Amino acid sequence: GGRMIKWLKQINVISHETKNHYHYHDNRILPPHITAEESLKGNWWYKPEYIFNELNINSAIAKPDHNEVLPIAENVSKEYEMAGYAYTGGGRKITRVEVSYDGGVNWELATLDRKEKPTDYEMYWCWVWWSFKIKVSDLVGTKELWCRAWDESNNPQPINPTWNLMGMGNNQVFRVKVEMTKDDIGQNIFRFEHPTQPGQQTGGWMTKTVTNVKHAGFGLINQDGDETKEEPAKVPQEKSDAKKKTYTMKQVQEHNKEDDVWIVVNNKVYDCTEYLELHPGGVDSILINAGEDSTEDFVAIHSTKATKMLEKFHIGDLIEDVSISADTKKPAFEEEKKEMESDDLIDARTGRKAALNPKKKIPLKLQNKTVLSRDSFLLDFALPTKNHVLGLPTGKHMFLSATIDGQLVMRRYTPISCDYDLGCVKFVIKAYPPCERFPRGGIMSQHLDSLLLGQTIDVRGPVGEFHYTGNGNFTIDGVKKSSNSFNMIAGGTGITPCMQIAAEILRHPEDTTQISLIYAAREENDLLLRSSLDEWEKMFPSKFKVHYILSDRWRKDWKHSTGLVGKKLFETHLYSPSDDVYNLMCGPPIMLDKGCTPNLVALGHKKTHMFSF
Repeated sequence: GGRMIKWLKQINVISHETKNHYHYHDNRILPPHITAEESLKGNWWYKPEYIFNELNINSAIAKPDHNEVLPIAENVSKEYEMAGYAYTGGGRKITRVEVSYDGGVNWELATLDRKEKPTDYEMYWCWVWWSFKIKVSDLVGTKELWCRAWDESNNPQPINPTWNLMGMGNNQVFRVKVEMTKDDIGQNIFRFEHPTQPGQQTGGWMTKTVTNVKHAGFGLINQDGDETKEEPAKVPQEKSDAKKKTYTMKQVQEHNKEDDVWIVVNNKVYDCTEYLELHPGGVDSILINAGEDSTEDFVAIHSTKATKMLEKFHIGDLIEDVSISADTKKPAFEEEKKEMESDDLIDARTGRKAALNPKKKIPLKLQNKTVLSRDSFLLDFALPTKNHVLGLPTGKHMFLSATIDGQLVMRRYTPISCDYDLGCVKFVIKAYPPCERFPRGGIMSQHLDSLLLGQTIDVRGPVGEFHYTGNGNFTIDGVKKSSNSFNMIAGGTGITPCMQIAAEILRHPEDTTQISLIYAAREENDLLLRSSLDEWEKMFPSKFKVHYILSDRWRKDWKHSTGLVGKKLFETHLYSPSDDVYNLMCGPPIMLDKGCTPNLVALGHKKTHMFSF
C-alpha cells in the first residue's frame, strides 16, 4: 500500500518532478475546511506542504477481532491477551504502545515484540507487534478498548481524527467497542466491534450514523464520509421526577433472591442479577446483601474501580418511603427480615444452632490467643453459646470486620476449626507490619494482633465459590464437580482453606479422596500448624502426603525443598494430570500467577481443573 514497503526490481530516475495526474491528485492531506469544490480553487493540489510523503504514527488492535465473542462465566477469573501492531514513518522507532480501558483516563504499557533490527543508519521500517494481558473482570463496565503508539520523537496518536478530503493519514487512537450481552443460549458474553472492516467488507461501529465520531476539524464524520454541521451543545438538564426512576427500601427488599438481586450503595439502587456470575468474589458475596443497603460493606472492601464496574447495573435512586410512619405497623417484609436475622439459624449438617448469619454481623468474643511464630498467632473466639456451631460449609470463608481509625475494614478469613468444634471458632493469622511497599501494613491483621481477651470482632457469612460436600464431590459457584485426588498448593496463611478441606476428608473413613499438599513459606518457623500436617501424614499415609519448600532460610539438614515453587517440584510431588485430579491453590497472587498456574499448565493440567481461594 501507499508509503509501505515495496518490492522493487528497477528504479528510473528523471531530472524533473513528474507531471503524472496521481502525483498531484493523490497522497495529499488537505486542511479540514477544504471541500471538493474548494480544492479546485487556489491550487491546493499543487502546494508541496500538503504532500503525504512519510507515514505518521499509527497502531491497531487485531485481537479481540471484530465480532469476537468472549463467554464471561468461564473466563471471569482469567486474563485475556490483547494483541495488535504499530508503525510509523521516517525510519523512526516505535518506543511504546499503550492500552486504555477507561476512556483514556489511565494508560497501561503493552509488551512489544520487535521482529526487525535497525538498518546501518539506525532506521526502522517494519511493523512492531504488541500484546497486553487484561483481566476479564476488568472488562465489566468497559465501553471501549483503546490503543495508541509513541515513537522516538515522542509523537503519540491523537484521541480524535481530523477530517480531510482524501481521508488520508488519520491516525487517531484505535477503539474497539465492548458490549456485554447474551448469546443464543442465554449465557453472558462480551462482544467486540471494530471501527471498520478491511477492504470492501461491511461492518464496524464507525460506519453507523448513531456512532458518528467528532473530528478535530469541525462537525461529525457520517457514514458517507461527509461532514455535517454540529449543533450547539445543549445544557444538560435534570430529569423530571416523573421520568427519574426511584425506589423505596421496601421495594428494594422484595428483590432478595438469587434470580432477582437488588442492592443499595450510596443511595443508588443496582440490579445485580446479571452481575452475580461476573463478580470476582463469587455469588455469595452479593447474595448476603440482597435486598439490603450494602453501602458500608461495599465501601469497606471495594475500590473506586469496582464502583465503576457496578454503574452498568444502576437502575435508579433510593428515596424515603413517606407512606410508612414510625407509628405504622411494621410491614410483612420487616417481619421476614427479622426472622432471617434471628440468632436461631440451624446448621443443616449438625442440626445445631449456627452462629454465622449471612444477613447480619455477629460479635464474637476473644477467649484465647496462642503465639505460633514471630508474626503469626492463633485466635480462639467464643460462639454465642457452648452448644453453637459456626455454620460454615467446608471450603467457604467468612468476613471479619471492625472499625479501625474511624473506618470500617472488612477482610475474608478461613477458620481452621469446623462445625465439629462446639462453642468456638479458631483462626490462624499472620500480622503484616508497615513496610516500604505498604506503609500501613496489613490493617486488619494488625488489629487482630492487638485484640485483648474479652474484646470482640464482628463476623458475617458464609461466602465463597467453593463448597466441598464429601466423597470427592464439590461445587464451584453451584456447578457440581468431582475428583478422586486433590493437588493442594499453599503459601503462608493460605494453608487454612487447604487444611479445612483436608480435615473434612480425613475425618471420614468412607471418603477415599487423596490429597498431595505442597506448603511454601519463607523459613521453617513460618510453616504454620506443621505438627498437625505431619501427624496427618503418619495417620493417613494412603490419603494424605505433604511436602514443604522454603524460599529464604533453612537449616543444613533440611530434608525438603528450597527455592520457589515450580514445574520440577510439581512433577515430583503432585498427582499427574487427569480428569480425576483437581488443583486447589491459596497464597500470594504472585506465587499463584507466576509460580503455580503456568507450571501446572506446562505439566498438562487443565485450567478448568484449577481453583484459587
